[in-house]
Amino acid sequence: MSALHDLLRLYRHFGFPPFDMPASIMDSLSSREQSPTMRDSDLDSYRKEGQKKEQTSPFLQLPNDLFKCVLDYLDRDSAWSLKRVCKGMSTSEAVEELLYRYPLQLHDVKDIKLGDWKYRSLGQLRWNNFQQSINDKNRQHIQKLAMSHWCSIADFKWVEEHLPSLTKLDLSAIKDFVWTPEETWTWKDLAEACPKLFARLDELEVSNWADYTAHSRIEYGYAYNDYRFKQQFRLSRRRGGSGSVAKIIFPLCIKLKTLAIRERYSGFHTWNEWEVHQRVCCLIDGIKNHCPPSLNKLRVHDYAPYRSLFSTDAFDWSNIKDVEIGLYSWMEDRRDRDVIGPIPYRITQGHHHRDEEEAFDDKTFDDCERNHMDLGENVVAGAGASFEDLLKSLRNITLKYPSVNIKSIDGLRDITLHPFHLVNVNQRRLHHPHAQQAPQPQPDPVANQEIQEALRWLAEKCGWRPIFAWDNMMCDVFPVNLEPGRSFLPKDEVLSRIKTMISTLRSLNIPIRIFIGDRTNSCPSSGLDGSLYFGDYKTFVGEGDDKQEVFKHTQASFNLSGIAHMVDELTIQYPGDVPGVRGWVHPSLPHSDAEDALIARELKGWRRFWARYARLFTNLKKVTANVPTAIYEDWGACEGLRDLLADERWEVLEKQEKGEDFNYFGSYFPLSSLKYNLARRRSRMKFVQRVFFREDQEQLKLEERFPGLDDKEREKREITDGEIETPKGLGEHRFWPVKKGKEVGEKRKVGDTDADGEAEGEHKNKKVKSD
Repeated sequence: MSALHDLLRLYRHFGFPPFDMPASIMDSLSSREQSPTMRDSDLDSYRKEGQKKEQTSPFLQLPNDLFKCVLDYLDRDSAWSLKRVCKGMSTSEAVEELLYRYPLQLHDVKDIKLGDWKYRSLGQLRWNNFQQSINDKNRQHIQKLAMSHWCSIADFKWVEEHLPSLTKLDLSAIKDFVWTPEETWTWKDLAEACPKLFARLDELEVSNWADYTAHSRIEYGYAYNDYRFKQQFRLSRRRGGSGSVAKIIFPLCIKLKTLAIRERYSGFHTWNEWEVHQRVCCLIDGIKNHCPPSLNKLRVHDYAPYRSLFSTDAFDWSNIKDVEIGLYSWMEDRRDRDVIGPIPYRITQGHHHRDEEEAFDDKTFDDCERNHMDLGENVVAGAGASFEDLLKSLRNITLKYPSVNIKSIDGLRDITLHPFHLVNVNQRRLHHPHAQQAPQPQPDPVANQEIQEALRWLAEKCGWRPIFAWDNMMCDVFPVNLEPGRSFLPKDEVLSRIKTMISTLRSLNIPIRIFIGDRTNSCPSSGLDGSLYFGDYKTFVGEGDDKQEVFKHTQASFNLSGIAHMVDELTIQYPGDVPGVRGWVHPSLPHSDAEDALIARELKGWRRFWARYARLFTNLKKVTANVPTAIYEDWGACEGLRDLLADERWEVLEKQEKGEDFNYFGSYFPLSSLKYNLARRRSRMKFVQRVFFREDQEQLKLEERFPGLDDKEREKREITDGEIETPKGLGEHRFWPVKKGKEVGEKRKVGDTDADGEAEGEHKNKKVKSD
């Protein structure tokens, strides 16, 4: 049981099952080739290497019943990794079952063009290989399958005949419009050909049949490329007396329990009454009139159909007990909209529409007795782009349907947000040309009781544990580094609001997690050193005629003084191309003098950072670091960080990087794969991965160097070069043991040997075998 305990502890802190495998293989698993369609002959090289080696991984030595429990948390891609790499796993029945449970998934088949489907390996060839891989041993494992937009009636018949255990079908990649000169089936054709297939389904996933825009916009994704035939062969699957997937397919699904609706967010627009009927009434009636009584669960991936279904009084949904919603993707969509104001939508009278929408019209508008003006207003009211609007909508709908269990499809534990999502930092602009009043600050969303209740619901029901990306705050002249042209509140007011927001979240038992390393939505202070954090900056001093430009070195004044004592977790991460001024080059290419100067500046910056903030993190319980080795080793000479980690309650998990593909970090640090596109690339610098953690909730006893200063004075305090120098006689720290012949904080010189005893800069050409 000790091995299982170690496994669960690693999983808790790292977020992945800790079995060792080559990073190059892990990287190759991120593509669409990751499925059982690959032939077993592809595994021979891995099996031969593993036959002579004894398996020592605790993960693979678990008893079979415990091993199956762990597999419940893995997916198809993990099963394929085990099958390819690990000794004995290629013939494991448990792994085989996991591999074939959901073999072809939506991301394998969506957005495939006709030419790709016909002639490339990710299309029909992949489908044919999958069919050939099915035999009597594995056909019973298949429970769910995603079908391509280009699948034929014959393909559906094959599924009906050869996959008897399949009870879940994903048709969301299939659109109602097809641009192709080839023969195209209708929903009616499919229903008549495969009634037994749909009769045994208990879960069906479809594209939103009520959103014309979503179906018509596939022209450039799915189109036949010969534009001479584009208009002539724009075919609809509803033609010839057929109808929508709801009208034709749903009545056949007599055992249906779960219906999933998926479509890209096409937004709310100015709708007239006919458009309200098409987008709202047809969506509601498709479920109400055509789904069997057994339906008790809805899975709604996108925001627009969710509001159309539940923000009105058109139907009471008395038979629905569970609703899963795509909260993770909705919040991700709003990451770039941190300060966007409300967007007005209008509902107008009339029933005019474009001629091409006739193919989508089911001719039920005239018979519908609903008040489409009121219905449309209910849907679009409050449907803004801001995070605040999203939270209010969630709160109101959960109160409206207390008997329905509403939860998120995906876990919200690692959703990355900006502090501005819950803090209004803009001043309200007065649009009247003659207005003389000063701009009025808007109230904070987090101060609203409705918003607090919504946040509490997110934390309790959906496991919401946000990570706040701090990169935009990491600037000595914040908020000048933010986008120009916006009327921001004064800096002190912004920081005060952020502090109040953090305090409110802690009062709701939501841990505070700060992330340094999200460069996707940040504005680096310099275009030349965007992958670094400590750059020099310019500012102005004086007023009027005495105003002059001043160039200064960073003081690492990154606006954490007011909230550091409330932070629970801190993650620090660098991209693999650090220092990031030459792009991805060959890993053996030495650093130039200019690059070395940037790294030296970065070391000084981190020393100032830890000197300013380390002793303020009194509630810190976890520090995750994915940083270059040179930076990590220099941290050992930072007195503030040494004091922070001096408590005996701290433990450490570590993984030494051995020159593998940098994309390995994506599996080891879950945040990495979301931030950087590092496929099949190697970093020029060695990296260190560490997780420092403690499992108690008590405060750390840290002695502040300047206890009499307030938050503002701490931020403005100048940290001199003498304050960050390595003290003489600095003792050994248990997390930074003194290496033979070196003192803590001593810089590596050319020709020094590394931990493996090899000279720095020597090209290591060793082959490493893995089980």
